[in-house]
Amino acid sequence: MDIRTTDYGSYSEYQLVNPETGDRVHILPGLGGIIRRLTLSNDGQRFTVLDSPDDPALFGDNPDYAGTFMFPWPSRIKDGVYAFQGETYQLPVNEPARNTAIHGIVHHEPFEVAGEWASTGVSAGLRLTYRHDGSYPGYPFPFDFEIRYELLVDGKLEIEISATNTGAETMPVALGWHPYFQLPGGTVDDWTIFFPSDHQILLDDKQMMPGDTVPFEAGEGYSLNGNSLDAIFALKPTGNEARLVSPVQNVTLHMAYERGPGKTEYQVVYTFPDRKRVAIEPLTANVDAFNNGEGLYALKAGEVFRNRFSVYLD
Repeated sequence: MDIRTTDYGSYSEYQLVNPETGDRVHILPGLGGIIRRLTLSNDGQRFTVLDSPDDPALFGDNPDYAGTFMFPWPSRIKDGVYAFQGETYQLPVNEPARNTAIHGIVHHEPFEVAGEWASTGVSAGLRLTYRHDGSYPGYPFPFDFEIRYELLVDGKLEIEISATNTGAETMPVALGWHPYFQLPGGTVDDWTIFFPSDHQILLDDKQMMPGDTVPFEAGEGYSLNGNSLDAIFALKPTGNEARLVSPVQNVTLHMAYERGPGKTEYQVVYTFPDRKRVAIEPLTANVDAFNNGEGLYALKAGEVFRNRFSVYLD
């Protein structure tokens, strides 16, 4: 196992590498710690399951939020306004078309490299940290945020996220991850998605909740052949992963997540118009959770908020 560094445009890129299999994770600490590219192997085949352009100019500053970590809120806050413990706050509206505050604070922030390790036959890992001093408009709550990535020799990528409330007051938090998955050599129409959904939450034209739901069961599989999704789902109490299955390529992509209070309880699925990628986004809270409270976690002073995700093929 190995760690390599290179440049990606103006950013330094860290790569966790298994030289024997070709498994490789590309991470940009200077751009929110995003995973820019992820290549994993299965039965001698390599699949780049997360990707972005080789030309940094085409990637820019990641306007599509590909691979970003969303904290202290994922998804949208209506009009950027919320109330918490008797106070009302106004966040910057960074999605003017829908007049919302979207995807939190950390997604484009520069992170510091706080540690790295590589052990032959075991794993390679990277630890990044970011410190928020409470100066972000509308979110006066300081916190420390850490992402720990570990590529295991067996081809599994493990991600551990922790956020510590470093202030004196309780703070509202929620978390999400925004990966766009693909299985090169096939299209969305070849795939069936499995995840422990209970129902779909209907959204309006501003991607906000009108309050209605409809049954949606994907635990036994939902074929994407000819179907498109752009929706958020509430998850059943049991089940801890989403799977993309491709009989054409004879491969299954697993994305596992923790469950329970403060863990993944919602999931977005979005099929791209090009029919080559599907976003599978684990979320700890619902859309506009800072207002409706659905999945919102009240993080006490000194408390640590933790979550884990993992990705692998079989």
